[in-house]
Amino acid sequence: MSQSRELIVRAARRLFAEHGYSSVSVRDVAAEAGVSASLVMKLVGSKAELFSSSVEFAPDEQDLSHPVDRLGHELVRSVVGRLGSDGPEPLARAVVLALPAPDIEQVRSRFHAAYAVPLAARLGGGDTAEQTAEMVVATLVGLAVSARVLGLLGDRAHDEDLVERYGAAVQLIIDRGGASGGSH
Repeated sequence: MSQSRELIVRAARRLFAEHGYSSVSVRDVAAEAGVSASLVMKLVGSKAELFSSSVEFAPDEQDLSHPVDRLGHELVRSVVGRLGSDGPEPLARAVVLALPAPDIEQVRSRFHAAYAVPLAARLGGGDTAEQTAEMVVATLVGLAVSARVLGLLGDRAHDEDLVERYGAAVQLIIDRGGASGGSH
């Protein structure tokens, strides 16, 4: 990938994550990358192609190495820890990216592959583990969006009591799903 294309994709990734597809123009991306709009079009193509090239979800925010009997608490602790930072919240970002996306199914598919699939594997695989993983991810997205986007929970969003209570709810989903991922 050329250095200019890499700069363009990185700028697009940040802008789309912060503002959504419909609020970002090719000119915005060009200005952020320090290049001309015509170069963006030449190297990446249309705005939709730019979006597609820049959307990614990094499952490394999701540490699945914890014992399954504490995994719900630790996943919540991870989300709560990110809420205290100025950086992006990937679970909330998914909603911002998906709603106005030119191809919402592509965003859904990438998100599912990055979050639900590895968690289902950690929970032992199979249909029940996949459903459990999707329920857990949905619950974590709810927490992330509620706290980061909607401003719910206020100062409690960083409280250890929140981690314990919300973590217990997520853990219940995992436990009722009959996870067989062991306690690595």
